[in-house]
Amino acid sequence: MRLAPVYLMLLSLQALPAQYDPKAPLTADTILMARIRSVVSQMMARMPNFTCVETIERSRREQTSKKFELLDTIRLEVALVDGKELYAWPGAKKFDESDVRQMVGGQGAIGTGDFALHAKSIYFSGNAKFEYKGQEVINGRPAHKFYFRVPMIGSYYLMRMGTAEGEVGYHGWVWNDVETLELTRLEMNIDEIPPQVPLKQGHKLLDYAPVKIGGETYTLPVGMDMSLTSMDGTESRNRTMFSSCRQYAGESTLIFEDPPPDAAAPKLAQTVIHLPEGVQVQLKLTSSVDLGKSVVGDSLKFEVAKNVEKQGTVLLPKGAVVQMRIDMAVCRQFPTGHCFLALVPGQVSYENASGIFQAKLQFPALDKQLEMAFVNVRPEQRLPPAEIGQAAPGASIILLRGSRAKLSSGFNTTWRTLEGRGEDKP
Repeated sequence: MRLAPVYLMLLSLQALPAQYDPKAPLTADTILMARIRSVVSQMMARMPNFTCVETIERSRREQTSKKFELLDTIRLEVALVDGKELYAWPGAKKFDESDVRQMVGGQGAIGTGDFALHAKSIYFSGNAKFEYKGQEVINGRPAHKFYFRVPMIGSYYLMRMGTAEGEVGYHGWVWNDVETLELTRLEMNIDEIPPQVPLKQGHKLLDYAPVKIGGETYTLPVGMDMSLTSMDGTESRNRTMFSSCRQYAGESTLIFEDPPPDAAAPKLAQTVIHLPEGVQVQLKLTSSVDLGKSVVGDSLKFEVAKNVEKQGTVLLPKGAVVQMRIDMAVCRQFPTGHCFLALVPGQVSYENASGIFQAKLQFPALDKQLEMAFVNVRPEQRLPPAEIGQAAPGASIILLRGSRAKLSSGFNTTWRTLEGRGEDKP
């Protein structure tokens, strides 16, 4: 099982009316916050289901270190559908409610709630207390600044570290544009932590901006910084960017402003590809891969190098496309520069046929790659790093040699198909 050691999740909640004392005087600050809540509420109410690309750079540093060590960079599709945050790998057929921890794994921290749930919880849960702090300039525009506090009880903000978990309390600030009253920045500090969770402190900063979706403009998060410090002083840091936002109409259907030119063309009946177990498939990479630019979650395209036949029947024609996903990349400089790349097979397709490509890499074999790359290293020490053991089930490992880890276009591989599972569908 692949579990991230640190996980923050904002639990779903129903919007509750803000706490209101009818006997309390209506101050200017109270009226201003009521106006802000109204603007934010209207924005959320008219916001369509949508999806964005989320790119996360995860780093960590030990207590004694001054520099952060980059652990990995992950690219996901994240969708806000009917008030829920859903995740998928880029190019996946659909979003679902899979645990994002199980998807990304690794050693870095991961969290949810950045799309809309944080703002919803702070403004409308009824638990936050606000205090006006004047105006500040944010991204070149004046903004109203409010301090807030959300107590641990009823915060709906769940922290998991290993098997320990509990809701945490936090305080922070929100900034709203003076002219439009739209949210421009949200900062929060986790400072009320249950004793069973070994967290010392946490911090999150989200920046918001107008984003056009389907011809309309909405206020959405565009960037997020998060840092979490455990009791032993280890600090995890995430830097996240949101981009390429678009309207989401339903399972595997995206709406764009301009329909594709062949939208009206008749569709051929789809055929499902079923490959028997034990068939050898030769694949070649269609374009070069530079691990200095590629990230976890990126899709790699392979083509079938020659017809795959069994008893005279062509199971896969030459040129059929197989998609692979980068699941993990671990690089080292000792004894020489090299990287281990974990690939997860995805979909195979050609013309109007598609299916799930379930296979294991046969060539190049990892043991032979290790032997050739580390010829001067004792055999018992020719092992992949421990981190690669956290790769997804079904992943195959390729060793890239050299300080500039690249796979050239035309890179040849041989795969052996595995027994298909009945529940898998293209």
